[in-house]
Amino acid sequence: MHQSLRVVQITDTHLFADPHQALLGCPTWATLTKVLTQVQRYQPDVLLLTGDLSQDETPASYQHLVDLLQPLPCPIYWTGGNHDCRDTLAQVLTAGGVRPEKTWHQGGWQFILLNSAVPGAVGGQLAATEINHLEHNLRQGHQPTLVALHHPLLPVGSPWLDDSSVANPERLWQVLDSHPQIKLVLCGHVHQERQWQRRGVTYYSSPSTCIQFAPQAQNFTLDTAFPGFRWLELDPQGTFRSGVSRIPCKWVLDAQATGY
Repeated sequence: MHQSLRVVQITDTHLFADPHQALLGCPTWATLTKVLTQVQRYQPDVLLLTGDLSQDETPASYQHLVDLLQPLPCPIYWTGGNHDCRDTLAQVLTAGGVRPEKTWHQGGWQFILLNSAVPGAVGGQLAATEINHLEHNLRQGHQPTLVALHHPLLPVGSPWLDDSSVANPERLWQVLDSHPQIKLVLCGHVHQERQWQRRGVTYYSSPSTCIQFAPQAQNFTLDTAFPGFRWLELDPQGTFRSGVSRIPCKWVLDAQATGY
């Protein structure tokens, strides 16, 4: 009887150098602290960080993240987002014990992290080096595979968000469609929970650990949903289960009471 691999995705933490600074009224350090307390109870075997980890791109903001992650005994991996300074992010997280690898094997699965961020841009794009990285690793074997990146590949139904999804998904589709071992693709960026199916692959977006964006909104609109994280249970034969855990917090309760 094989035990499932327990995976957690944390995304869009938007931390500041000043832990008391707020993003649109949300105390991002405090909400992440609450989320990670619940993550500890879940006892993951691996933690994925999928970008926009900082809001101000400072070394101090990334150090806050490292400090908050210290109680977790599992390996932690990352990819950056459009709000991140990749060099600073890599330096601080690696020094803090967060793993730098972008591909690895664990629990009978292959994991591949892609960088979809473009310096100075909100929207995403996949460079040829990222596509080659993906294709090279997929050719090495046939284990069930999870791919994670920051920007979504499929539209969420909000024009203001869909304008900043991955701008060139066609080459990626060619790779994904030719490798049936790919089971899951995870993303962040959209601050909401979504699920898509495409040619046998399940695509998930996940809530932020701070503010949430209202689904199906034509323009920028905040939601009053709680912060959260995605959990996954991966079986060695390629089956999986997933869900989202949300964590009540005073900031959102106050926002719900006042209607923002």
